Amino acid sequence: MIEDLKHIIYNTVIEANRKMTPGEVEKTVAGAADVDTKVVRLAIKDLVSLGELSYTYLYGTSFLEKSFNRPVRVSKRIVIKPPEKLYQPQPGEVVVNIVGGAAFGNGAHATTCLALRALDFVLDDNSCTERKARLKGLDVGTGTGILAIALARLGVEKVVATDIDPCAVSEATHNVRLNNLDGRITVSDIPLEEAATRFSVIVANLACPTLRRLAPLFSARMEEDGVMVLSGFKESAAKDLGKIYTEQGLKLIRQEADREWICLVLRKP
Repeated sequence: MIEDLKHIIYNTVIEANRKMTPGEVEKTVAGAADVDTKVVRLAIKDLVSLGELSYTYLYGTSFLEKSFNRPVRVSKRIVIKPPEKLYQPQPGEVVVNIVGGAAFGNGAHATTCLALRALDFVLDDNSCTERKARLKGLDVGTGTGILAIALARLGVEKVVATDIDPCAVSEATHNVRLNNLDGRITVSDIPLEEAATRFSVIVANLACPTLRRLAPLFSARMEEDGVMVLSGFKESAAKDLGKIYTEQGLKLIRQEADREWICLVLRKP
């Protein structure tokens, strides 16, 4: 019964369309499973101690969320983990070691997970697989470098990771070295406007106003048959943002939602 209850608690937390406080989880699960809230509270504590769930804090309120203080599979092939945790990858899996810090992108946020799943989808496509050795990747607003590292781990030979925040540049550089990818990933604070290279795969997990502003520049920096992954915005903005990018000549090939967040994948003919 306890194991079944923990399964219900875990699924309640990760499938919720918003962050839930411990009290909300207790009340929801107690009602669904017809058990006392004290029993649910003990099961929650057990899940936290096992590293399945963790407490996070925002604006003075605590929430329960899936823990990323252990190896976590975020897509078909990508596993994220802290560097101190051991993990034996299975055939076909790629492992991304990430040290979280002040910069955005430890893998826990839905927008990062969506972008990672989109990259896994894009780089599993036959048209990309056949030319991986020639692919050039760009991660704009790299944060911790997690998406740039995933690009390289999934087979993109050369990746540029850019960010205007010095803290992000420092953390991304550290994480790239931690993954032994400093020969394939260049971390830079040079604005995209000053880059002359065109890219095969561009990923941008950024706020909606920034994605709107950069649409013409992104399109200009994409190779023919190149792919763009856009994340960082909510469902209410998806239609408008998709229209802006299709007006740049791109074709929408995939859309995925996670809670209220949306990720778009577009291809340049």
